[in-house]
Amino acid sequence: MSDGANEKTPERWANSLGMRFLAVQPGTFEMGSPRTEPRRFADETQRRTTLTRLFYLSQFPTTQAEWRAVVGTNPSKNRGVKRAPVERVSWIDCVDFIDKLNSDEYLLELTTFLGPEWRYGLPTEAQWEFACRAGTTTAFSFGATATGSEGAFGRSSVGSNDEDDESGGERRGSLTVGDETTCEVGRFAPNPWGFYDVHGNVCEWTADRYGEYDPARNVDPTGPASGAERVARGGSWRSPAENCRSAARFNFLATRRGDNCGLRVGIFRQN
Repeated sequence: MSDGANEKTPERWANSLGMRFLAVQPGTFEMGSPRTEPRRFADETQRRTTLTRLFYLSQFPTTQAEWRAVVGTNPSKNRGVKRAPVERVSWIDCVDFIDKLNSDEYLLELTTFLGPEWRYGLPTEAQWEFACRAGTTTAFSFGATATGSEGAFGRSSVGSNDEDDESGGERRGSLTVGDETTCEVGRFAPNPWGFYDVHGNVCEWTADRYGEYDPARNVDPTGPASGAERVARGGSWRSPAENCRSAARFNFLATRRGDNCGLRVGIFRQN
């Protein structure tokens, strides 16, 4: 492997919290969207991107039960659904959650499994999109268009009155959903690599600050070095389908706590 990982590195692992992780091998893909993709946004400039290091990513968004087990509280608005994703967590909250995972028994469990150089973390935008696309080049990992039955997201219509969408204030379509909230993780079919809920349910915070893509930084890219806003990916139950495309990006203040924002935990080599 190009990251020097042990050849016996397993393809999957579950920790004591019940988080199930899948290995994502290094590779190259087209990040962003082509100009011909319907309802694309201007900040999705397409670039050929290479990831050189193996990493692990959770099959599911972090659930309320997992969050409560680590933090001791549940900040979520929708608490009535078994295994619903945690939401109303800021980017800062998520970093604190991961810091707790990287301490005491959780860290010992992880390093015993993989080695002392591995830690929990949030994926970069590039890592998130690579895992979401799972080798596909269409607008969604399930195809070019959405019927509304592939994920927990709404449908598009003309004229939006939404007050709290994923566009940071810019209205990008209206929402019509049945449940009007999150649903249990894993309710819909996974993408080709086995990851669930990459389109809809909750927007997932990434490690990166928000900014325009730098075409010169296309190998293991990360976001800008400064800036108050962080990137969330995947769209949510509040989103019209086009906001849940593989390339769709959302920029929020790191302090924002919305009932449409959660996280997906990864595991990364630190050297």
